[in-house]
Amino acid sequence: MFRQTWQRPLGAGGRDATCTQVIEAIDRTAPETKAELAGTVGISEQYLSELLQELKAEDIVRKGYVVDDGALYTSSDTISKLHSTDSGPVDGAANGTVSDRGAEVLALLEPLESVTTRQYDAARGVFFGEGVERSAQTLESLANERYSAVLDELKSYTLTTDWPGNRIAADLSTIATNLEIVGDRACFIADVVDEEGTDANGIVGERMADIFASGAQINEYFSRIFFDCELDVHQKLREQEESVHRDLDELFELVTAYDPEMYGYLVTITRALERTIYYWVDAAELAVQLHSGLRPDHTEI
Repeated sequence: MFRQTWQRPLGAGGRDATCTQVIEAIDRTAPETKAELAGTVGISEQYLSELLQELKAEDIVRKGYVVDDGALYTSSDTISKLHSTDSGPVDGAANGTVSDRGAEVLALLEPLESVTTRQYDAARGVFFGEGVERSAQTLESLANERYSAVLDELKSYTLTTDWPGNRIAADLSTIATNLEIVGDRACFIADVVDEEGTDANGIVGERMADIFASGAQINEYFSRIFFDCELDVHQKLREQEESVHRDLDELFELVTAYDPEMYGYLVTITRALERTIYYWVDAAELAVQLHSGLRPDHTEI
């Protein structure tokens, strides 16, 4: 199993640094030939062959010049390590320790998750005709502000953390973007409800309530995985996702019984909910990979 950490200290040289350059070049450029890879790194093909032999023996690079993601995330500064309070300093980092940097990023992501969850709940309330303290639209500026703060911190993280740490930063950025999209979808749902002013009653209303509740549960599972490192709830998230997938299929069958105007309204809301849940699930899967090094297969909905 791969054990050595292929994170190059900034400004360092030597064989280990060259190995890291090789891994980074494979990861970023997906070269088709050894000559192409050697040219990208700037070393001879003979020297490259020696390094590749070592990397393949350590399972970090597979045949066909492919980086093994499991080995990569195991050896890099993942979020699980960022959670740790006894992590040592990052070699070459401008400021702080691994845990300090992780705490800063997570401290910004938690309030972003909080406000987008409030937007989602506000959209649900509007759909069912309930009074909401603050609408999804009025919360949007706060969500954008918190999202920008996360991206600014991740830019700093990227500049002070060499590869593969900057790849981890890219995953964190994707999670932040997914959350921001959830807020946007909530605003869209609220806008559609305001424009139509139509109530969904009976069995369709019940199914919509179930789907909204499933989305909230999936968001809770995501938070537990990402912020609390509770990887055991991922299976529960998958089961919830499969359940909401069945509910969505049934709902699409039910709404065909409505007149065209109501059908279009319900399909628009349902599709927005479907995408909202997708972005939470995708964020949860990224969180699992950041913690464990393993990217779980996604159940498409």
